[in-house]
Amino acid sequence: METITHETLYQSLINGAKEVMHNRMFLNKINVFPVADGDTGSNLFSTMQSIVYHAELKEDAKLTLESIADSAIIGARGNSGLIFAQYFQGLSEAIDAQTLVTKESFILASKAGMDYAYQALEKPVEGTMLTIMRAFHDALHEAAHTIASFDALIESALKQVDIAVDHTTDQLKILKQSSVVDSGAKGFAYFVKGFLDGLKGKLITDDALTSEEVIPEIDHEDGESLHYRYCTEALIEKHADLPDLKELLHDLGDSIVQVNGKHKVRVHVHTNEPSDMFKRLSGYGKILEQKVDDMVGQYNRIHNRKYQTVIVTDSIADLPQEVIDDEQVHVVNLSILVGEEAYLDKLTVTNERLFELASEKQTHPTSSQPTIKHIENNYRYLLSYYDHIIVFTVASALSGTYNVFMKAAESFNRDKNKIHIIDTKQNSVAEGLIVWEAVQQLKDNQPLDALIQRANQSISDSKILVKINTLDNMIASGRLSVRAGQLAKKVGLRPIVTLDEKGEGGIFKIAFHPEKALKKILKHLANLNRTKGIKYYAVTYVDDPSLGQAFSESLTQTLNKPPVYVTKSSGIIAMGAGKGAVAVAYITE
Repeated sequence: METITHETLYQSLINGAKEVMHNRMFLNKINVFPVADGDTGSNLFSTMQSIVYHAELKEDAKLTLESIADSAIIGARGNSGLIFAQYFQGLSEAIDAQTLVTKESFILASKAGMDYAYQALEKPVEGTMLTIMRAFHDALHEAAHTIASFDALIESALKQVDIAVDHTTDQLKILKQSSVVDSGAKGFAYFVKGFLDGLKGKLITDDALTSEEVIPEIDHEDGESLHYRYCTEALIEKHADLPDLKELLHDLGDSIVQVNGKHKVRVHVHTNEPSDMFKRLSGYGKILEQKVDDMVGQYNRIHNRKYQTVIVTDSIADLPQEVIDDEQVHVVNLSILVGEEAYLDKLTVTNERLFELASEKQTHPTSSQPTIKHIENNYRYLLSYYDHIIVFTVASALSGTYNVFMKAAESFNRDKNKIHIIDTKQNSVAEGLIVWEAVQQLKDNQPLDALIQRANQSISDSKILVKINTLDNMIASGRLSVRAGQLAKKVGLRPIVTLDEKGEGGIFKIAFHPEKALKKILKHLANLNRTKGIKYYAVTYVDDPSLGQAFSESLTQTLNKPPVYVTKSSGIIAMGAGKGAVAVAYITE
C-alpha cells in the first residue's frame, strides 16, 4: 500500500501513543537528562494519555491531526511531552486535508514536525528526542524512492531510529556516565514502533494500559544537573499577538520549551522562581493551567531518602522550607482561585502578588481543596518509596481537605494500614508547629504509634493567636459583615483571632490599638508559661519580615527563649488575615 486512509493514520498514531504509555516504567528508570528526576516516562504517559482519550477521528487527515495536536498540548508534561506535542503540531500544519495520505505527504509532514520540535526549544540539544525525530525523517526521505509500501517504509525507518537511539549514549556525557540511552529518544522510538504495529493491524487494547503514576528507582547518582529546582509549566489561552515567550522567560532558568497550538500555548521552564514566571505570563492571556514539580525533592526522595515513613502536609501549614527539605516533608500545595485563574499556594504566586491581583481584578481570592484523584496519585507515588505515610491536615472544620485525604486513602488501606491521616484542628503556623514536632520525633527514630500518639496530644496542647492589622480581608471574605466591619474600623478594633478545640475560628481577645493587641498576647503567654510551661512556639508573618522579626523579639523577651522558627505564611492564610498580620502558635508542656 502506497497510501493509507486518514482513519488508518489515526488508529496507528493512537497505537503509537499507547506503546509509549505501555513503556512508562522503563522510560522513568533510564531518565537522567536533562534532570535525573525519574519522570520522563510519566510525562510522556500524560501526553499520550491525553491523545488516546481526547483526540478524535475527523473528516480528513488534517482535521484529525489537529485534534491529536490539541489533545497533546493539553496533556503535555515535562520537556519530552512538550517537544512531542510540538511535533504533532508540525504534522498537523503540513499534512494535506485529504482522506488518503501518501508516502510523500507523510514525509513532508514529518519534516515539519521535526522543524517545529527544534523551534520549540530555546537551546536544542542533540542526543535527545530531537535527534531521533531527525533520524526518522531522514530515513523516510532516503528510502522513499526504493520502498513502495507505506508500512515497509516505516519499518525501514524504525531500524534507523533504533540505531540512532543507541548512539545517544555517546552524544551526551551524562548518558555515557550512566550507561543508558536518552529516555525521550527511546520514547519516540517506542512511538514509531507502535505506529508501525498499528499499520500492520497489531493494535494495543486499553486493558494493557494503566493510569498508575509510579516513579521507580533510578541508577544514576549524580545530582550536578539540578541547577534549578522547579519544573514549571503553564497552559495559556492563545492570543493573536502572543510574543516569543522563550525570550520573555530566558533569564529565569533553562530547558525552556514553547509549544504553540491553534488555540493554546504551553510553556515549560526549569526555574527557581515559579511565581516570577507566572507573573510575567499573566499579561499575555488567560492562564488555564499551572504545574510545578519539585525536582530537588524528587531527586532526594530517590537517592537520599532518610526514613521509611514520610510526613505529608498541606501548604496551609506554615513551616520553613529548610525543614521541609532537610526532613523530606511532602507538601501538597493547595489552589488559590483569583477570578478564573488558579494559582498554586506558595509556588506560583507570592502573598504580595495575591494582594496585587485581588486589587487588579476586584475580587477576593479563595482556596480550593485538592481532588481525590490528585491525592491518590500522591499516595501512589510516595508508597513506591515509603512503608508508611502520616498526613497532617488543616482543621477539618475549616476545609474539606481532611476528608479528601481520608477518601483517597481508602483503597490503599484495605489490606494494610499504610496511611495515617491526622486532623490537626489547626491552621497556619500552629499546623506547621505540630508537623515540626512530628519531624523531631521522626529524627529521634520514635516508633510510628508513639509518633502518632504524641501528635494527637500536641494537637490538644496547641493554640494559635493571630494579630490582625486590617479588617479589610475579614470583611472581603465574609467573616465579618460590611456593616459590622465598617463600625469596627471606625472605633479602631483590632481582634486577636484564634481557633477553638474543634478547629473553628473565633475571637480570642479584642484590642483597640496594635500595641494593645501585642500586650494582650504577651501577657497571655507569660501567664501560660508560668502556670503550664510553653514547650515550643513558632511565628509567622503575612508580608512584612520586619513585623515578624519584631514580634519574635518581643516573644523571646517575654518567654526567655526564641521561637523554634519564624516563617512567611501561606497565601491562603494571607488572604484571610490581611496585610501586616502576624501570628504565634504554641504547644504547652
